Amino acid sequence: MIIMKKVLYCIRHGTALHNVLFWEQGEDVYKKYRDTPLVKKGVDEAKDLGETWEDIDKIELVIVSPLLRTLQTADNIFCKKDVPMIALDCVMEYSQGLDLCNRRKSITEYKPCYPKVDFSHIKDDVDQKWREDKYETVEELNERIKEMINFIKTRKEIHIAIVSHSSYLGHYMFDKIGDEKNEIKHCYPYIHNI
Repeated sequence: MIIMKKVLYCIRHGTALHNVLFWEQGEDVYKKYRDTPLVKKGVDEAKDLGETWEDIDKIELVIVSPLLRTLQTADNIFCKKDVPMIALDCVMEYSQGLDLCNRRKSITEYKPCYPKVDFSHIKDDVDQKWREDKYETVEELNERIKEMINFIKTRKEIHIAIVSHSSYLGHYMFDKIGDEKNEIKHCYPYIHNI
């Protein structure tokens, strides 16, 4: 049996509210605002990628984190494309715990807003991974990344976009977390093969 290699296009969401406020208020903003939206700049970044990305027509599947900023990003990038989108909890931002900006709202709330997104792979309507008492460990993050890879391996599609977050994608692609001065770019398709 021949196993086809997958070409992943790893895309960090557009600039979101907590990204802007971080530079004004510091890390405390992560604990103040829940599931932050894109700001105008972030919407523009996503729309621009959708208009200028030369490989966009290669994308056969979009995997998206079910946080507001990633849903908005995927929606704006692929608004003119008929490509399936699947939301997976395992691609949400690291760390799950204490930082409110990484705690998603209920799937029931998002389903009518994002009808192109298939939320059926998410077990719990309310986020069960986020916790108030401690941060997620790197080992737990590695388990989520393994879950994503295993899911991708079950799919027939070869060219897959993953719309996720800086720490999640940074750790997955570069084994690097939390360097705000050298973060991966917003709305830029980093190519990663598996």
